[in-house]
Amino acid sequence: MLASLPAPTGRPAQPAAPFGSLWDRIRAGFAMPPLASALVARKERFYLERPDYLQRMFSRGSRYLFHIVEEIERRGMPTELALLPFVESAMNPVALSHAQAAGLWQFIPSTGRAYNLQQDWWVDNRRDVVKSTEAALDYLQKIHAMHGNDWFLALASYNWGEGAVARAVRHNQLRGLPTGYLSLKMPAETRHYVPKLMALKNILLRADELGVVLPELPNQPYFVTIEKTRPIDLKLAAQFAGMSVDEFVALNPAHNRPVIAASRNNQIKLPADRIDAFMAAVERHGNANRAFATWQPHTLQTGETLEALAQRGGVAIAELREANDLRPGQHILPGTRILAPQRAVEDESRVERFEGPRVYELVERPAAWHTVRRRETLASIARRYGTTIANLKAWNVLSRGVHAGMNLLVRPASAQTLLTTEDGDRRVVRTRTDEAHIVHAVLRREQAAPEPREEAAPAAARPTRSAGAHGKRAASHKQGATRPATTAKKVRATGRNDADPGAPARRSAKRPHKRT
Repeated sequence: MLASLPAPTGRPAQPAAPFGSLWDRIRAGFAMPPLASALVARKERFYLERPDYLQRMFSRGSRYLFHIVEEIERRGMPTELALLPFVESAMNPVALSHAQAAGLWQFIPSTGRAYNLQQDWWVDNRRDVVKSTEAALDYLQKIHAMHGNDWFLALASYNWGEGAVARAVRHNQLRGLPTGYLSLKMPAETRHYVPKLMALKNILLRADELGVVLPELPNQPYFVTIEKTRPIDLKLAAQFAGMSVDEFVALNPAHNRPVIAASRNNQIKLPADRIDAFMAAVERHGNANRAFATWQPHTLQTGETLEALAQRGGVAIAELREANDLRPGQHILPGTRILAPQRAVEDESRVERFEGPRVYELVERPAAWHTVRRRETLASIARRYGTTIANLKAWNVLSRGVHAGMNLLVRPASAQTLLTTEDGDRRVVRTRTDEAHIVHAVLRREQAAPEPREEAAPAAARPTRSAGAHGKRAASHKQGATRPATTAKKVRATGRNDADPGAPARRSAKRPHKRT
């Protein structure tokens, strides 16, 4: 149980080496040779011209640097590598790049999985300070050995990719050219990457001379790690440690949800000076038989809304949506299973079996109409709207083609029920098409047609002449001028393309013989 946690696994909060500060310890471990590039001086100026940026980075790093330096020294690696997260992420554990690289060490998803960094709905261990540091140093050792123990090539590989650097080295080898970092053809980002690291190294070495004020950084652990055996609400854990939620998340950024599930990542990191207070608060809470994990699985019932559920649980609707990756405006349906705060919890372990939300939502689409333009055909309109000629004919009760000016239904109104499963798969489970739009498609066209200019004559006054070419043409002309634009069945298409009654008349298939 959480109320009887084992002892913290962090190192004792005492200096691990005879240095006045961790900065001194980092400087003493520098082992990389200088980089003979003018870019180093340019990057130094870049950082020195932005003292606020430097201070923000160094302040954030004060939480993580002791652990990183300890791991680097344990492996016998140069301490310049402790500065690499400044270059990669500005020492921000929740940084996310456009390429979806995450965490202090900026692992992309595939490389993170290759180095056992779990990524799922519950956690993203690319952001876990301890786990990602272990993975990053494993990877750096691998590519260092791959490139003949050349740290500059290893760093280029970390940024550009080991295969890309290997190909660049091979390219120079085949041409008898030098194969060092400065001799390779590489992208601009990689060309500037190592100089950034070396510039930070030089700034640390000459901080006093350059007027850079480094934050106080004792040579002792900032945080310790607690192994937990049961779930706990993230806010409650922060409260036990006497921390704000933001401060707690800065040490525990891998957790994606408002409740920390022990089965996904069973570690909590706390400031070394808060551990005693945390343990005492846990014990008091347990002795009072109060729940540690109030966020529990809940299935939305008929008539129940997210707003009511959030109000009952004492949280804002935005917090409930964010906890379950639900977007504002989604029409969530009964049967949806999410995490929600509960006033009374009978079995806290239920949350450990929750793989992720199972969401039913209603997506409604209005009908779409298209006004036919000259030379358009049913085939071209069908292609444009991703449907078929048969659908257009059925939706608009057409027996033939279309003509310019016709108002055509190209997509009936519909409502779809979508299911997003625990694995993130999304599929349609039900579709309802509004038949009213199909039934009234023709009526809508008729109502949109212009009114006749004059009333039809009474039957007794109508012309009785029905024979004669002129009479037929005149009657046909008058009908075409005054009738509504209804179905194509009523449109006379004599001399027109049957597929497009609105197109110009076709020329005769017979052509005059060429004169000789």
